[in-house]
Amino acid sequence: MFKSKEKILTLFLILIIGGIGGILADQFLLPYLSTIPFFSKISFIEHAGNGTKIINPTEKIIITENIAIEEAINKIKSSLVAIQSYQNNKLIKQGTGFIMTSDGLIVTAADLVPAWADEYLVFRNDRSLVAQVVKIDLESNLALLKIEEINLSVASLANLEEINLGQRIVLVGVELVKNNLNYFVNLGVIRSINEETLKINLTEENSLANGSPLINVKGQVLGLNLVDFKGLMRTVPIDEIRGFVGL
Repeated sequence: MFKSKEKILTLFLILIIGGIGGILADQFLLPYLSTIPFFSKISFIEHAGNGTKIINPTEKIIITENIAIEEAINKIKSSLVAIQSYQNNKLIKQGTGFIMTSDGLIVTAADLVPAWADEYLVFRNDRSLVAQVVKIDLESNLALLKIEEINLSVASLANLEEINLGQRIVLVGVELVKNNLNYFVNLGVIRSINEETLKINLTEENSLANGSPLINVKGQVLGLNLVDFKGLMRTVPIDEIRGFVGL
Protein backbone atom coordinates (compact mmCIF):
# COMPACT_ATOMS: atom_id res chain seq x y z
CA MET A 1 0.00 0.00 0.00
CA PHE A 2 2.81 2.37 0.96
CA LYS A 3 4.75 1.58 -2.25
CA SER A 4 1.63 2.26 -4.33
CA LYS A 5 1.21 5.72 -2.77
CA GLU A 6 4.90 6.39 -3.29
CA LYS A 7 4.61 5.56 -7.01
CA ILE A 8 1.60 7.86 -7.42
CA LEU A 9 3.43 10.71 -5.65
CA THR A 10 6.51 10.15 -7.79
CA LEU A 11 4.41 10.24 -10.99
CA PHE A 12 2.66 13.41 -9.80
CA LEU A 13 5.99 15.12 -9.13
CA ILE A 14 7.30 14.08 -12.55
CA LEU A 15 4.25 15.66 -14.23
CA ILE A 16 4.65 18.91 -12.28
CA ILE A 17 8.38 19.12 -12.99
CA GLY A 18 7.78 18.29 -16.66
CA GLY A 19 5.14 21.00 -16.97
CA ILE A 20 7.37 23.61 -15.33
CA GLY A 21 10.21 22.52 -17.58
CA GLY A 22 8.04 22.94 -20.69
CA ILE A 23 7.04 26.45 -19.66
CA LEU A 24 10.64 27.45 -18.95
CA ALA A 25 11.77 25.98 -22.27
CA ASP A 26 9.07 27.82 -24.20
CA GLN A 27 9.62 31.15 -22.46
CA PHE A 28 13.40 31.16 -22.03
CA LEU A 29 15.32 28.27 -23.58
CA LEU A 30 13.80 28.26 -27.09
CA PRO A 31 14.05 32.07 -27.55
CA TYR A 32 17.67 31.87 -26.41
CA LEU A 33 18.47 29.01 -28.79
CA SER A 34 16.90 30.98 -31.67
CA THR A 35 19.73 33.52 -31.31
CA ILE A 36 22.34 30.81 -32.01
CA PRO A 37 22.85 30.33 -35.80
CA PHE A 38 22.95 26.53 -35.65
CA PHE A 39 19.65 26.21 -33.75
CA SER A 40 17.90 29.16 -35.47
CA LYS A 41 17.58 27.08 -38.65
CA ILE A 42 15.19 24.69 -36.89
CA SER A 43 11.62 25.72 -37.73
CA PHE A 44 9.90 25.52 -34.32
CA ILE A 45 12.84 27.26 -32.61
CA GLU A 46 12.80 30.03 -35.22
CA HIS A 47 9.08 30.61 -34.62
CA ALA A 48 9.66 30.79 -30.87
CA GLY A 49 12.27 33.50 -31.43
CA ASN A 50 9.93 35.50 -33.64
CA GLY A 51 7.18 35.44 -31.02
CA THR A 52 4.71 33.86 -33.46
CA LYS A 53 1.14 33.96 -32.16
CA ILE A 54 -1.82 31.87 -33.21
CA ILE A 55 -4.86 34.04 -34.08
CA ASN A 56 -8.21 32.81 -32.89
CA PRO A 57 -10.08 31.55 -36.01
CA THR A 58 -13.28 33.39 -34.96
CA GLU A 59 -11.37 36.65 -34.57
CA LYS A 60 -9.83 36.16 -38.00
CA ILE A 61 -13.26 35.64 -39.61
CA ILE A 62 -14.62 38.81 -37.97
CA ILE A 63 -11.64 40.87 -39.16
CA THR A 64 -12.02 39.51 -42.70
CA GLU A 65 -15.76 40.27 -42.76
CA ASN A 66 -15.24 43.82 -41.49
CA ILE A 67 -12.70 44.50 -44.22
CA ALA A 68 -15.10 43.09 -46.85
CA ILE A 69 -17.95 45.29 -45.59
CA GLU A 70 -15.78 48.41 -45.70
CA GLU A 71 -14.70 47.61 -49.26
CA ALA A 72 -18.33 46.94 -50.29
CA ILE A 73 -19.46 50.31 -48.92
CA ASN A 74 -16.65 52.13 -50.70
CA LYS A 75 -17.59 50.36 -53.93
CA ILE A 76 -21.25 51.46 -53.90
CA LYS A 77 -20.69 55.03 -52.67
CA SER A 78 -19.71 56.42 -56.08
CA SER A 79 -23.10 55.40 -57.54
CA LEU A 80 -25.23 56.80 -54.71
CA VAL A 81 -27.14 60.07 -55.04
CA ALA A 82 -29.27 62.22 -52.77
CA ILE A 83 -32.69 63.07 -54.19
CA GLN A 84 -34.84 66.08 -53.34
CA SER A 85 -38.24 67.14 -54.67
CA TYR A 86 -39.52 70.72 -54.55
CA GLN A 87 -42.83 72.49 -54.96
CA ASN A 88 -42.80 76.28 -55.23
CA ASN A 89 -39.13 76.26 -54.13
CA LYS A 90 -40.05 74.36 -50.97
CA LEU A 91 -38.47 71.00 -50.15
CA ILE A 92 -41.22 68.39 -49.87
CA LYS A 93 -39.45 65.02 -50.22
CA GLN A 94 -35.90 63.72 -49.92
CA GLY A 95 -34.09 60.38 -49.82
CA THR A 96 -31.57 58.20 -51.64
CA GLY A 97 -31.22 56.72 -55.12
CA PHE A 98 -28.55 54.87 -57.07
CA ILE A 99 -27.24 55.09 -60.62
CA MET A 100 -28.19 52.17 -62.86
CA THR A 101 -26.63 53.20 -66.20
CA SER A 102 -23.58 55.26 -67.12
CA ASP A 103 -25.73 57.67 -69.16
CA GLY A 104 -27.72 58.85 -66.15
CA LEU A 105 -30.63 56.51 -65.33
CA ILE A 106 -31.31 56.49 -61.58
CA VAL A 107 -33.70 54.26 -59.65
CA THR A 108 -35.32 55.37 -56.40
CA ALA A 109 -38.57 55.16 -54.44
CA ALA A 110 -41.61 56.55 -56.26
CA ASP A 111 -42.89 58.37 -53.18
CA LEU A 112 -39.75 60.55 -53.25
CA VAL A 113 -40.78 62.09 -56.59
CA PRO A 114 -44.52 62.88 -56.29
CA ALA A 115 -46.34 64.07 -59.40
CA TRP A 116 -47.31 67.38 -57.76
CA ALA A 117 -43.66 68.43 -57.36
CA ASP A 118 -42.38 70.93 -59.94
CA GLU A 119 -38.65 70.20 -59.63
CA TYR A 120 -36.53 67.14 -58.90
CA LEU A 121 -32.86 67.52 -57.97
CA VAL A 122 -30.14 64.88 -57.82
CA PHE A 123 -27.00 65.52 -55.78
CA ARG A 124 -23.72 63.73 -56.54
CA ASN A 125 -20.10 64.76 -56.01
CA ASP A 126 -21.29 67.94 -54.28
CA ARG A 127 -23.17 68.98 -57.43
CA SER A 128 -26.90 69.37 -58.00
CA LEU A 129 -28.49 68.28 -61.27
CA VAL A 130 -32.05 68.64 -62.51
CA ALA A 131 -33.67 65.23 -63.05
CA GLN A 132 -36.56 64.19 -65.26
CA VAL A 133 -38.98 61.43 -64.30
CA VAL A 134 -38.84 58.69 -66.95
CA LYS A 135 -41.46 56.38 -65.45
CA ILE A 136 -43.10 55.42 -62.19
CA ASP A 137 -44.63 52.20 -60.89
CA LEU A 138 -46.81 53.11 -57.91
CA GLU A 139 -47.64 49.48 -57.14
CA SER A 140 -44.02 48.53 -56.56
CA ASN A 141 -43.13 52.09 -55.44
CA LEU A 142 -40.29 52.43 -57.95
CA ALA A 143 -39.29 55.49 -59.96
CA LEU A 144 -36.80 55.89 -62.79
CA LEU A 145 -35.11 59.29 -63.16
CA LYS A 146 -32.74 60.65 -65.81
CA ILE A 147 -29.95 63.21 -65.48
CA GLU A 148 -27.93 64.60 -68.37
CA GLU A 149 -24.56 63.10 -67.47
CA ILE A 150 -22.35 60.44 -69.05
CA ASN A 151 -19.57 58.11 -67.94
CA LEU A 152 -21.13 57.71 -64.51
CA SER A 153 -20.18 55.06 -61.96
CA VAL A 154 -22.97 52.48 -61.87
CA ALA A 155 -24.11 50.10 -59.18
CA SER A 156 -23.06 46.48 -59.58
CA LEU A 157 -26.08 44.16 -59.51
CA ALA A 158 -26.22 40.85 -57.67
CA ASN A 159 -27.69 37.55 -58.80
CA LEU A 160 -30.57 36.55 -56.53
CA GLU A 161 -29.85 32.87 -57.17
CA GLU A 162 -26.61 33.31 -55.23
CA ILE A 163 -28.30 34.78 -52.14
CA ASN A 164 -28.33 32.58 -49.04
CA LEU A 165 -30.32 32.76 -45.82
CA GLY A 166 -28.31 34.38 -43.06
CA GLN A 167 -26.12 36.22 -45.56
CA ARG A 168 -24.69 39.52 -44.31
CA ILE A 169 -26.27 42.55 -45.94
CA VAL A 170 -25.67 46.31 -45.72
CA LEU A 171 -28.02 49.24 -46.19
CA VAL A 172 -26.15 52.28 -47.51
CA GLY A 173 -27.94 55.63 -47.59
CA VAL A 174 -26.92 59.21 -48.28
CA GLU A 175 -28.10 62.57 -47.03
CA LEU A 176 -27.26 66.15 -47.91
CA VAL A 177 -25.61 68.05 -45.04
CA LYS A 178 -24.58 71.65 -45.76
CA ASN A 179 -24.29 70.86 -49.49
CA ASN A 180 -22.06 67.83 -48.80
CA LEU A 181 -23.03 64.18 -49.14
CA ASN A 182 -23.04 62.28 -45.87
CA TYR A 183 -23.22 58.47 -46.02
CA PHE A 184 -24.76 56.20 -43.38
CA VAL A 185 -25.07 52.42 -43.09
CA ASN A 186 -27.02 49.69 -41.31
CA LEU A 187 -26.07 46.01 -41.06
CA GLY A 188 -28.22 42.90 -40.98
CA VAL A 189 -28.83 39.46 -42.48
CA ILE A 190 -31.24 37.87 -44.96
CA ARG A 191 -34.17 36.27 -43.15
CA SER A 192 -36.15 34.94 -46.12
CA ILE A 193 -36.24 35.21 -49.91
CA ASN A 194 -39.05 35.30 -52.46
CA GLU A 195 -39.77 36.92 -55.81
CA GLU A 196 -41.59 39.92 -54.39
CA THR A 197 -39.47 40.96 -51.43
CA LEU A 198 -36.38 40.19 -49.41
CA LYS A 199 -37.09 39.88 -45.70
CA ILE A 200 -34.28 41.19 -43.54
CA ASN A 201 -33.78 41.79 -39.82
CA LEU A 202 -33.42 45.57 -40.15
CA THR A 203 -35.34 48.62 -39.08
CA GLU A 204 -34.03 52.02 -40.09
CA GLU A 205 -34.80 55.20 -38.13
CA ASN A 206 -33.44 57.51 -40.84
CA SER A 207 -36.20 58.01 -43.42
CA LEU A 208 -33.55 59.33 -45.84
CA ALA A 209 -32.67 55.66 -46.41
CA ASN A 210 -35.83 55.47 -48.52
CA GLY A 211 -34.70 54.52 -52.04
CA SER A 212 -31.29 53.28 -50.86
CA PRO A 213 -29.64 50.08 -52.09
CA LEU A 214 -29.28 46.92 -50.05
CA ILE A 215 -25.90 45.37 -50.88
CA ASN A 216 -23.94 42.22 -50.13
CA VAL A 217 -20.32 42.08 -48.94
CA LYS A 218 -19.19 42.23 -52.57
CA GLY A 219 -20.81 45.65 -52.96
CA GLN A 220 -23.49 44.25 -55.30
CA VAL A 221 -27.06 45.54 -55.08
CA LEU A 222 -29.59 42.98 -53.81
CA GLY A 223 -32.54 45.32 -53.82
CA LEU A 224 -33.96 48.78 -53.12
CA ASN A 225 -35.05 49.73 -49.62
CA LEU A 226 -38.43 51.35 -49.04
CA VAL A 227 -38.43 53.06 -45.64
CA ASP A 228 -41.32 54.94 -44.07
CA PHE A 229 -41.26 57.50 -41.27
CA LYS A 230 -41.88 54.79 -38.69
CA GLY A 231 -38.67 53.02 -39.66
CA LEU A 232 -40.49 50.09 -41.25
CA MET A 233 -38.75 48.62 -44.26
CA ARG A 234 -39.52 46.62 -47.36
CA THR A 235 -36.88 45.66 -49.88
CA VAL A 236 -37.71 45.32 -53.58
CA PRO A 237 -35.50 42.53 -55.05
CA ILE A 238 -33.03 43.42 -57.79
CA ASP A 239 -34.74 41.17 -60.36
CA GLU A 240 -37.90 43.29 -60.11
CA ILE A 241 -35.78 46.43 -60.47
CA ARG A 242 -34.06 45.00 -63.56
CA GLY A 243 -37.45 44.43 -65.16
CA PHE A 244 -38.64 47.91 -64.24
CA VAL A 245 -35.55 49.64 -65.64
CA GLY A 246 -35.39 47.33 -68.69
CA LEU A 247 -31.98 45.78 -68.09
